[in-house]
Amino acid sequence: MSIAIRNGNGKPRYQALADELRAEILRGDYPDPAQFPTESILCARYGVSRFTVREALRSLQSEGLIQRRRGSGTVVQPAAARGGALHQPLSNVGEILQYARDSSYVFEPMGTTPLPRKLSVHIGDASGGRWHHFRGLRTRQGEQGPIALTDTYIHPDLAAAARQIRPNEDPVFRQLERLAGLRIARITQDIQAVSASAPVAAALDVPRRSPCLRILRCFVDPSDRIFEISASHHPGDRFAYAMHIEADK
Repeated sequence: MSIAIRNGNGKPRYQALADELRAEILRGDYPDPAQFPTESILCARYGVSRFTVREALRSLQSEGLIQRRRGSGTVVQPAAARGGALHQPLSNVGEILQYARDSSYVFEPMGTTPLPRKLSVHIGDASGGRWHHFRGLRTRQGEQGPIALTDTYIHPDLAAAARQIRPNEDPVFRQLERLAGLRIARITQDIQAVSASAPVAAALDVPRRSPCLRILRCFVDPSDRIFEISASHHPGDRFAYAMHIEADK
């Protein structure tokens, strides 16, 4: 049976195929690593060209999920070989939502607070207003510990909407879109390797000063206002960031 791969939202077909195969690998659909489908089988199953299959496999190999050997085909890398980490693409809004669907985020309101100095300096905010603060842990089935500690801050102008945020429903930015009639113009991401502070280490159940990946994400509306900021700390051995970069034509 052939399963059509469509390039929804302008995504190249090889990326759509890579997304499908990545989900299968992470779901554990290939308990025998050597039983990963051949290129010919993938072409027939998904109704795509050999070029599309090869580009998809190239993406998965760069993420450390598979290994390709000339003459012996493609094998799935065991979790130990890829550090047991969650390999997650986060290059557009759709992939952020997929990340949210594939994991669970339990958060709670922390009241209002001035934006932490590191964040205010980062975005050039000197307003001194009080932002609504939410904090929570993101987990994934099968993981022994949390995959992220996330602090989310909502702009003071959106206080009325922030008070209506319902924990553990849709992602905060999706709720803000609905409650405040917002539209996301763009999302910026800054990625930095940091050491876990005492509070972060305690929340993530890792040693203090152990390596973490911090993703600082700013949600911007069409008027160029940053209406939401999230700072997520990921334990270094539980999360890997994957990003597709197209070569200039």
